Amino acid sequence: MIHINNLLSGYGPCDVIQNISAEGKQGELIALVGANGSGKSTLLKTLAGIITPTSGTINYLGKELAGFSSRKRAKIISYLAQNREAYPSMPVYEIVELGRAPYRGSLGQISSTGKDIIESSMVHTKTQALKDRKFNNLSGGEQARVLLARALAVDAPIILADEPISALDPAFQISMMQALQREAKKGKIVITALHDLSLASQFSSKIWMLKNGKIVAKGVPKKVLNAENLKNTFQVKLPKGGFKALQLAN
Repeated sequence: MIHINNLLSGYGPCDVIQNISAEGKQGELIALVGANGSGKSTLLKTLAGIITPTSGTINYLGKELAGFSSRKRAKIISYLAQNREAYPSMPVYEIVELGRAPYRGSLGQISSTGKDIIESSMVHTKTQALKDRKFNNLSGGEQARVLLARALAVDAPIILADEPISALDPAFQISMMQALQREAKKGKIVITALHDLSLASQFSSKIWMLKNGKIVAKGVPKKVLNAENLKNTFQVKLPKGGFKALQLAN
């Protein structure tokens, strides 16, 4: 279980995240939803350790994450960022291999178990056919799938994904959400920022709705994604067809 307690975090003197407290349990896929600028990416970066919080704590299994070594933390948390420019000309397979970096031995070798995890990650993201291609020769959607494969290859108990389905065709959006849902069903904690509320409703077990750096609603999708919350957070009215008719892109 991950506990977030009175978290304040941001950039420089400005706190974007305002006193957030929440918890994620094993087996849950938690969708972060909210308009642009609501704090979704900042919260994920803070949970991943990229941003140091101004105050508050993040605990995993009763221990504060800030107290773990960087290597140990890299085994606990797998983070998938929005930025896709970090691997310009690397072959796809080598990028996915990077997910096993925290587990490499003194000679940099990957165990047979690690290789099996890499293969499984590529199967679930449908990237096997891309393994010998250079990252910068891929489409935006293909790049997104490769980076998700790298994140899954870590096999961490916590997966943080920032807009993992952006730039993907609908079929691949669904397959990527299925991959994340599969990881949650294995007993992992998956927290992902999403703009598509219909997919958040379909695949998440819980939703944290953010506005102005605060969680204004949290719980099961049916409870959170109601007409009042949508109006207050997104300034939209839920259509007659419900979430099957709703596609939001903020």
